[in-house]
Amino acid sequence: MRFKPLINFRGTTIARAFLLNAILIGITTALTIEVRRTVNENRYTKDFPDVPHKVLATALASILIGLTAYIVLRIIFGAGGGMLAPNKPYLQFL
Repeated sequence: MRFKPLINFRGTTIARAFLLNAILIGITTALTIEVRRTVNENRYTKDFPDVPHKVLATALASILIGLTAYIVLRIIFGAGGGMLAPNKPYLQFL
């Protein structure tokens, strides 16, 4: 079965690749900031003085958010074939 994105907006030019990467970084950054804010304001972790554990939790959440965002944009836009994808799409998803 051939992979077809929902919206055909792959990064075939530098401008498109830049836009897709900006979307991915924006999603990852915004959600990571919200996770850190939640960790800092949660009643169970607010008074926790151990900063390295908060940093580790935030970093792991950021990795998961980033991977999820890349997979979602791969499904929606077909992004991820490289910064400049070929004009003919890949036949397989991964």
